[in-house]
Amino acid sequence: MDNSRSTVPALRRRTFLLGAGAAALAASAGGSLIGCAADDPAPRGPQGPPRPGGRLRSVIAGRSASVDVLDPYQAGSSAGGAVSKNVWDKLVAYNNDLTLRYRLAESLTPDADGSQWRIALRPGVVFSDGTPLTSRDVLWSFERMLDPAKHSSGDLSMVDMSRTRADGELGVIVGMKSPLADFGSVLAGWYCYVIKDGTTTFDARTLPVGTGPFALANWSPGDRTLLRRNDRYWDGQVLLDEVEIIQVAETEARVNAFLSGEADIVHEMSYLQARTLENDPDITVVLHPFGLMDSFQMRVDLPPFDDVRVRQAMRLAVDRQAMVDTVYYGYAEVGNDIYGKGAPFYDDSLPQRAYDPARARELLRQAGKENLTVTLQTADGMPGMIESATLFVEHAEAAGITVELESVPADTYFTRVAGKQPLTHVGWWNYSLDYFYGQTMTTGSPSNGTGWRNAAWDAKFTEVRATLDQDRRRVLYHELQEQLWNEGGYILHSFAKRPDAARNDVGGVRAGVPGTDDWANYTTTWLAR
Repeated sequence: MDNSRSTVPALRRRTFLLGAGAAALAASAGGSLIGCAADDPAPRGPQGPPRPGGRLRSVIAGRSASVDVLDPYQAGSSAGGAVSKNVWDKLVAYNNDLTLRYRLAESLTPDADGSQWRIALRPGVVFSDGTPLTSRDVLWSFERMLDPAKHSSGDLSMVDMSRTRADGELGVIVGMKSPLADFGSVLAGWYCYVIKDGTTTFDARTLPVGTGPFALANWSPGDRTLLRRNDRYWDGQVLLDEVEIIQVAETEARVNAFLSGEADIVHEMSYLQARTLENDPDITVVLHPFGLMDSFQMRVDLPPFDDVRVRQAMRLAVDRQAMVDTVYYGYAEVGNDIYGKGAPFYDDSLPQRAYDPARARELLRQAGKENLTVTLQTADGMPGMIESATLFVEHAEAAGITVELESVPADTYFTRVAGKQPLTHVGWWNYSLDYFYGQTMTTGSPSNGTGWRNAAWDAKFTEVRATLDQDRRRVLYHELQEQLWNEGGYILHSFAKRPDAARNDVGGVRAGVPGTDDWANYTTTWLAR
């Protein structure tokens, strides 16, 4: 069922990309809208035409008050991302399959070699306070995103602001530090929202404006955010009067809040909870079509993982199919230690790494690390984290590896623990390889949780970013992935879907893949009460 009401026109392929994304760039009205569970042919959810009005209550993974932020260039939690995408908007957004659609941009046009791009803005867009969107807002947003103190600084690191300027009220000329073949997939990244020119303060007293479907009404850090409908929204009528986004860090507690009637939608349930709720006639389990990276990460610059033989042994010490079956209850596919399954240029020709505890023991013997003991910090921060850690203990034991679990608070896990200790969890949502590698794998990337630093790899990544020929890009991306498959720090055991659930009086819920703008986007949502 697709009730999308987007007015976004088809993208003109010639004017958007010279590289991988161009071939895939497609017009899309948005994520599909769900009215029944994945395996249930009977329709669920409200029937009949959508109704305006009401307050939707959504419970979603958040962070503690001490680390929660409202700034879209700093917000890193699921709740922070949900607030950002409902208040602000991007120039370009991902579809579920990582093709792209225009949002605030009407077109992106490169020069002959991708060293300069022109952004044409959509006319008639205004912020929720009535101020028209102009090129000045984009320039201000770029400047602020590139602030080295912001988490967003890596997103546009290739942009040369000294060569970037306004080209009239609705045009922006963007200079690149080096040629870039796929600017669109970068602009669709996590932090790349357009804010109003001059906005510097993001707090409960100021409540800055955006061009998204809702406007900020109240913000309580680490607790909840109240949004009200933006009647000036450019992309069709918004049905809900209000949305309350409630932050709960622990997976079990989120579902308890939903089941007790405190919320209408719950995001990021555990997999056992999802299987159980599929049998509840009053609830719809919402499944998106693609799985997300679930992984352990080893710091390759810290012992014992600074020895590639130890890293390879650890990767052989996990039974991936058992993870899929036992932890994810079938809501997953096995991973192969590289990111991006389903993305353009993902290398599915690499051999599938299998569970081989005997070979792991031999590698550890060669490295002088027999009877290895390691500590894995874990928390109930994402669905499946504790369960996958517990099962990994059992798998690794057969390889002579003792994995000791250390439980830490969920609400600060990804700010204070993940990527900072030798062995931790990591889970990335779905983005292009260009965006993900720029964020995580280059020497200076802001989210380099494995400590991977390789000058030759960096140089090849710079080359692939500038390569216009699609066949050559594929060869280079496969070479990059092969090196990471052999030497990298991810034990990427699964690509897991993240089930959400909604009460059956909630309609228009988008089955968006986390990482896209359709996940936790309530533009089309409505209540039958």
